[in-house]
Parts: sequence; structure tokens; C-alpha cells
Amino acid sequence: MLGHCSYFSEVLQRRKSYVVVTPEKQLGKTKVVILLHGIGSDETSWMCNAPLQDLADEYQTAFFCPSGENSFYTNQKDGPNFAKAFGEEFVEYLQQWFTFDFSRDNLQLAGFSMGGYGATLLGLRYPERFSRIGAFSPAFVFYKKERNDSLFNQVFSRGDYGSENDCVFLYKHLLESNRTIPTIQFSCGVADPLHKETKNVMEAIVEMNPKANVSFYTEDGFHDFSLWRNDLKRFLETRTNNLTGFFNEV
Repeated sequence: MLGHCSYFSEVLQRRKSYVVVTPEKQLGKTKVVILLHGIGSDETSWMCNAPLQDLADEYQTAFFCPSGENSFYTNQKDGPNFAKAFGEEFVEYLQQWFTFDFSRDNLQLAGFSMGGYGATLLGLRYPERFSRIGAFSPAFVFYKKERNDSLFNQVFSRGDYGSENDCVFLYKHLLESNRTIPTIQFSCGVADPLHKETKNVMEAIVEMNPKANVSFYTEDGFHDFSLWRNDLKRFLETRTNNLTGFFNEV
């Protein structure tokens, strides 16, 4: 079943759209995955570029794809607070209107590019909500700060390295606080400039926690859905695996 819906976000003070795709027949327990899109895309990106209905049926999974604008899913100085809107409010809205199990063990988060960064950020900001993170070609773009780009300055107005927007910093805080940390599955094409940044994040996590439940899959390719379709399928297939510091180099 596919639906294109909307709700009013009190956090963002406007209506927000989302796509929902659920199994045609629910056979047992249905997993829930929130899928985040990349920059310049919208809530329809996953639906238009990946066989979500087939995946929903094959893996008994309900997909929810919200419109994240070009926000990088961060809370921004003086607002708007996109992290709160999608890490808290959207989940609470779904719990109110859908009968699926939204408990931590059943709720997962994934995305491509900006959405891969957003999935990592929200999963580590709200580890009590999400059990797994799928970060496909995640846009770890702090290295671009010297360009003084207006969008960068806006979405990271509360900081970059060593701030609430730094995923390595967030992971370290969770580790030092002895809190439960979601499993993270990174992936990136070897021709993608973000490959180096993703590997750096992965290595930083494993260095501080050799037992970290993280994995990194690399593959031939650049930065597009020819990779992300496979990444999503792998994410659904491997969600029961515990891979500690796992690298899969091409």
C-alpha cells in the first residue's frame, strides 16, 4: 500500500508531506524504517527511485519518507529545529496514527547523502528511539566549511566539529555516558569524494570503541541511486547481523 500524506508540524509551524509504503499483506510483525532524502530532493525520492513496494512485501517493512527540505536535519540557530521535528515530533505523529510497533527494537532510520548524514545524526541524538542506522553515502561535509557557503552556514549555525552536529562527537558522548548506541551501517561508492569522509568517521568510531557495532560497505560507483537501491536492500537483509568494526573494501 502506498500513500502520500501530510500533517501539521508544530515544531516547524507548517504542513509537512510524507510518503508511506506498507506491505500489501502483513505476515507477522512489520518492521518500521524511516527513510530520509538528500539535498535537492523531497519525500518522493525514495518512492520514485527504489522499489519500495516490493521491498515492503519481501521484508515485511513499513517505510515512512518525510520531507526534510535542505535542512541536513539539524536544529538551527534561532530555528527552525529540524532535528526535533523529525527525531521527536514525526515519530510521535506516526505512533499516534499508525498501529505498527514503534518501539526502539523495531524502529530503524536510513537515508542517502544529506539523509545519510541526517540518519546518523538523528540516530545518535535519539538513541532511545532508533535501534539501527543506515547511512548511504552520508554527507559528512564539514570539510567544506572554508567555502563560506550560505546553506552550510545556516544548517550548521549551531556548530560543526565538536558540536551537536558532529556525529563522532555524539557517539563519544553516548559511549562515555554508557548509553545504548544504535547499530550503524555505512556505505559509499569508491568514486565518491564522501568515501574518504565516511571512512574517517567509521575509523574514528572504531578507534574510540573497538567493539563498536558498525560496518562500512564500499562499492564501485559514485553518488546515485544505482548504489542506494542496493544499500537499502543490504540494510534490510543484514538487520539481524552484529558486525563489529566491519569493513568491506572493493
